[in-house]
Amino acid sequence: MKTINVETINGIVQEKIYAPEEWDYHKYVFSPTTVKHGIRYYEIPCAFDIETTTIVPKEEDARPYAFMHHWQFCMGDDVYMGRTWEQLTNFFDVISYHLQLSNKFRLPVYVHNLSFEFQFMRRFFYITDGFYRDIRKPLKALLNDSIELRDSYALSNMSLAKFCQNTANVTHYKLVDTYDYTKIRTPDTVLTEEELAYCYNDVRGLAECIREYMRTDSLAIIPMTSTGFVRRDFRRRYSKNKRLRQYFKDTRLDPHLYEMCKDAFRGGDTHANLLWGRQTLHGIHSFDIKSSYPACMMMDQFPIGKFFKIAPSTFYNRDMSEFAMLIECRFENLKYSGLCGNPYLPYSRCKAVSKERVIDNGRILRADLVQCVLTDIDLEIMKREYSYTGFYIREVWASKYGPLPQEFKECLMNYFRAKTELDGNPEAYYEYAKSKNRLNSAYGMMVTDVCKPIVEYIHGEFTTRPLGIEDALNKYYKSRNSFLSYQHGVWVTANARRRLRSGLWKVGRDNVYDDTDSIKCRNDHSADFAALNAENEKRAQEVGAWAEAPDGSIKIMGTWEEETPPEGYEEFRTLGAKKYIVKSGGKYHSTIAGVSKKAGAEFFNRKGIDAFEIGTVIERSGHLVAYYNDDEIHKITIDGCTFTTASNTALIDDTYTIGVTGEYLGLLENALANRADIE
Repeated sequence: MKTINVETINGIVQEKIYAPEEWDYHKYVFSPTTVKHGIRYYEIPCAFDIETTTIVPKEEDARPYAFMHHWQFCMGDDVYMGRTWEQLTNFFDVISYHLQLSNKFRLPVYVHNLSFEFQFMRRFFYITDGFYRDIRKPLKALLNDSIELRDSYALSNMSLAKFCQNTANVTHYKLVDTYDYTKIRTPDTVLTEEELAYCYNDVRGLAECIREYMRTDSLAIIPMTSTGFVRRDFRRRYSKNKRLRQYFKDTRLDPHLYEMCKDAFRGGDTHANLLWGRQTLHGIHSFDIKSSYPACMMMDQFPIGKFFKIAPSTFYNRDMSEFAMLIECRFENLKYSGLCGNPYLPYSRCKAVSKERVIDNGRILRADLVQCVLTDIDLEIMKREYSYTGFYIREVWASKYGPLPQEFKECLMNYFRAKTELDGNPEAYYEYAKSKNRLNSAYGMMVTDVCKPIVEYIHGEFTTRPLGIEDALNKYYKSRNSFLSYQHGVWVTANARRRLRSGLWKVGRDNVYDDTDSIKCRNDHSADFAALNAENEKRAQEVGAWAEAPDGSIKIMGTWEEETPPEGYEEFRTLGAKKYIVKSGGKYHSTIAGVSKKAGAEFFNRKGIDAFEIGTVIERSGHLVAYYNDDEIHKITIDGCTFTTASNTALIDDTYTIGVTGEYLGLLENALANRADIE
């Protein structure tokens, strides 16, 4: 045992570090246990983490690889540290033996981003059970029929630093930027006290986060993901109304309709206006919709019954405004004619597109032929934003429009009210963060893929087992745990896109950039958004989509709020979707897919906005590229130290080159040549 100085929220504190052989089972063997599905779990907050070194060989064709040089394990308030896999496997064997662990009596251990650690560990342990989100992405994994690793990143949906920051009673916060991962370390490398403190806080802080969850949940019933908490809250509320089970069955989709819903599903609407791309603009205003998806779920209409097929003639000749519709259709000579510079139809969501086409950063500007599946909401937007010479319907399915169940809205408003009432109260910061996170997760649980293939880990390798759509749907609708209709999630995003369009139609050609629930535009459009807010407030009052803040102000879902000062951004430039830079308060901030916000800010505050140009290389982009190596157990020698290693993941901070496709560049240059006619 040794003592080190560790930074905590209470200042510098002396903490003890134990060697693996110092583990005393008498401290834990009589800990409480809980049971779920016949499996008993020790109620001890445990956390595990490893530190690794990445080697980038000088040989051109050689793959980067990594190895563990240090591990740390927190059990309760005690932290154990070791350097080798031999120490760790023996340590876990000792724990399993003295606690009498088995497949039916497990010790849960949380790992933040289990996917990473699992790749290093999987050759050293027999994986006897698990649940996998995808290939190489375990949510939990059972080692040697005894220790159940769980992914705390999925549980929190936050970085470890944010998880510790947003959880009450955590004193050992993550020590950011105190561990140099570019330094080559081996199991023989002597770590500094500062480095040991970093390792210590990573697991001690995580264990404190888990202990806080255990105040209201046992380790047997804590959900695997952050969305799981929300799903549980809603399910409990639904269970109080037995009629909702029949409502759920009435919305059942057959395989064909499920596929149509999948084809119609789209996420947020993100695009940059060609007219203003690649130019440094000044005085750009930014307006955001507050709680856009929750506002849709509270105020808008959804398909509430069984879909039935209607004839195209019925669609053309009858008022169908009371019905939600799925429409497979074909457009001929489709051409974007809108003013806001955001062509609505994504190329990727079409079932067929002619070779004669022009694509604007993933959106169809024009095409001779397009076949796609749309909701009625999407079709109405298409009619307003595109011209075409032919429109043909292959099939239409309709369902009566109506609101989501009142029980759903009550759960949603509980989160919104808690978030609103706690906002700005430093004593309730943790409760505020939890309510905000769960409010934002309510949509995510609605669009879970019912027919996602099952991922399994068998004999040391990942495999996927496809599910037949019909069997998967039968299982889903039969389960008492299922209560949400996939099509409702499809309509949430469709309604949200319509809300965004209402703002885009107001600003017209002044639109510069938009993303899901925000619009960046030229000139002052505050009066336009105030008019939209007046309409939204009337609807919000009707359904109760508002809450009172501690200062007496009323917070209304779906309200447009200006995020920029009255004079707007000092500078703004965009090169396409998810690719822009702003200057506000004298500092640059960037949003570039593939570049971390921190790395982008550091780069452009050094280089200036003119560096945000095609061909610019950002050396350390903060975007980590993973190289997976599936080696068996073997020995390697690094800097004179010979040790055991196996499968691993090498993470490389990749360079990023700002670029666009040749087609998009041509469109940008053409727009630049014609911009004078517009201004």
